[in-house]
Amino acid sequence: MNFIIKNIALYALLFACNLPLLAQVDAMTHLIAAREHIKANNEQLAKLEIDSALHISPMHAMANTMMGDLMNKRKNYLKALLSYDKAILSNANNAPLYIKRANLHIQLNNHRAYIISDFDRAIDLEPDNTTHYIKKAHYLASSVNHQSLKPDFLLAAETISRAIVFNRAEAELFFLRSKYRFGAEQNLAALADIKKAIDLVPDNAEYLAQSGYINFMIDNYRAAFSDYSNAININQKKPAYFEFRGHANYNMERFIKAYDDYSQGIDLVINELSSKNNKISFDDPLNKQLRMMLLYRGMSLVQDNKPYDGCDDFERAYQMGETKARNYMRKYCN
Repeated sequence: MNFIIKNIALYALLFACNLPLLAQVDAMTHLIAAREHIKANNEQLAKLEIDSALHISPMHAMANTMMGDLMNKRKNYLKALLSYDKAILSNANNAPLYIKRANLHIQLNNHRAYIISDFDRAIDLEPDNTTHYIKKAHYLASSVNHQSLKPDFLLAAETISRAIVFNRAEAELFFLRSKYRFGAEQNLAALADIKKAIDLVPDNAEYLAQSGYINFMIDNYRAAFSDYSNAININQKKPAYFEFRGHANYNMERFIKAYDDYSQGIDLVINELSSKNNKISFDDPLNKQLRMMLLYRGMSLVQDNKPYDGCDDFERAYQMGETKARNYMRKYCN
């Protein structure tokens, strides 16, 4: 009895097909077996069972969906796309299928019109599912519009606005819209959104840091300092929080405090690098973060009238690939 209840969705889908009764039962048996093989991480046997079901019913939605998932996992994206296409032809009102296909179009770098169309179809089918809006907005904000040659931050923000209509108490939505509005240079609107997110969830360090970043970028250094201090009180393990509080202190000419913040950020990055136990490349974000904090820590000493004390930091930054450090070495370390 439990076995039948557990697989009732498969039963319903298969008996909805225009297949003889015995064929439906046979296909169902293969798909249930495939599901069990997938749970046991036996992909080859799962594929054989799905193939058998598709031999009985080539356009079966569930079988094609399972095959698409399997091919996607194997990174055989073209075959996965073909399977999802067939599944959608048989089950055109299944929103998750359009999300799966949109993600594949992204993976294959297909035209954005296909991607947006699939996201929009999923949203039309499940307008109160905010996850669909978030996925679409993320795509718009992380890909380049070939006409404007820029990410569609404004359209991403508008997409999140549609999601907020269904969930006005979800702090994450205001946080995301804040990021996208800031990307679209709507700074005051971005600040209003991140304030709303913080009002909803006051102890979220990421939200506080987002507020700090916006304030820093619009030269509101005192507010940025306060935001990053609050974020650090919640999470002392994020180098970027110390880095940007250091920048705020530096721009307020509190150079010793800036030095202390950079030092703490540097220590956190070095600890993270030590845990990796491998050499990082010039383009690695940790490399960039570390060499920039070394550069600014050296400059904080220069600004505090201790130019020679910053020479070690300039040298380390230069050795890590920060070319600007060479100019400071020539100016202050001869």
